[in-house]
Amino acid sequence: MIQKRKLGTLGIALLTVVALLAGCGSQEGAQKAAVKVNTYKVQAEDMPVAAEYSGTVTATEKVPVQPKISGRVVEKYVQGGQNVSQGQALFRLDSRQYDAALAQAKATQAQAAANLANQQLNLRRYQELASQDAISQQTVTDQAAATAQQQAVLEANAAQVDAAQDNVDDTIVYAPFSGKLNVDDVPIGTYATAGSTALVTISSTNPVYVEFSVSEAEYLQMTKQGTGNMPNNWGSHLMLRLSDGTMYPYEGHVTQINHGMDGTSGSIIVKAVFDNPDNVLIPGLYATVVSDTQVQRNALAVPQRAVQQTLGKYYITVIDGNGQAQTKEVTPGQKVGNFWIITSGLNDGDTIIVDGYQKAKGATLDQNLLTKAELEKDSTAATTTSK
Repeated sequence: MIQKRKLGTLGIALLTVVALLAGCGSQEGAQKAAVKVNTYKVQAEDMPVAAEYSGTVTATEKVPVQPKISGRVVEKYVQGGQNVSQGQALFRLDSRQYDAALAQAKATQAQAAANLANQQLNLRRYQELASQDAISQQTVTDQAAATAQQQAVLEANAAQVDAAQDNVDDTIVYAPFSGKLNVDDVPIGTYATAGSTALVTISSTNPVYVEFSVSEAEYLQMTKQGTGNMPNNWGSHLMLRLSDGTMYPYEGHVTQINHGMDGTSGSIIVKAVFDNPDNVLIPGLYATVVSDTQVQRNALAVPQRAVQQTLGKYYITVIDGNGQAQTKEVTPGQKVGNFWIITSGLNDGDTIIVDGYQKAKGATLDQNLLTKAELEKDSTAATTTSK
């Protein structure tokens, strides 16, 4: 009886061991099950990329306002920083000496006019006497010459009056065009010298330039792409991002290129013109010029979610020739839509893991190859694997 109990107990123990071994086997089989991953085959292709450049707003026109005559500033109609219209009065200079000069010129003109009237009267009288043979014809000729000479004197005096009037008018200094005044306006009492003293600087406000620079390499690349004759193609549709991150609502275009390059930085200076009807852009403002008309040749682009970042380094999981997942360090470049251009670390034709790379290393892989169209359509698609 006791022996039967021992045999029964031994049988139960054996069954338990078998069951445990069977359970371990099933767990090991589960661990060896294929890991599902989304993959993508990298292919080199030409891609349009958005280039960004740091720019500075400058005025299309900027001139110091200088008086045409000399004099002391006695009145200011505006203040620095103010917007003004073309022809608006800005300053008034002391006009007393010019008023006196005008009065004197007018008096001289009046005297010359009186003399001319007298000469003309004499000429008519002499002509009448000559017709009666009372005086010689030579006397008439001489009087005619004197009358003509006095006419010339009157015309010269009239020109002096016009010049004196212009000087008086020029004591009021007007805005040469519509724009914004700088804050460098001179105070009342300043003695201004004609053509020398800058009373204030005025800058145009609409349109404005945004000045930026491109590197020699970028310029050469654009030239090779057939866009070297800027602004015919490149730079015809530029956007502007302001310092607060908002996009400026008006497009701009390249209008001037300094092919001589900037001797200090080795860059080529470019000017783009932007409409500024709301005066949002003011000279000195910083903004980022965005161009999407450049093409990067033979670019290797991968889905952004395939790139892993750790401690400032970037990695991508690549499937090797044996079907195993291998992690490679890469150097990312510019982002284009849902993709990231990789500048080094990948080869044309590499198959990378987009989703599921967390459990892919050392495992058998069940690959689901995604197309570029699928990735572009759904950049936030859920992964097919458990993370």
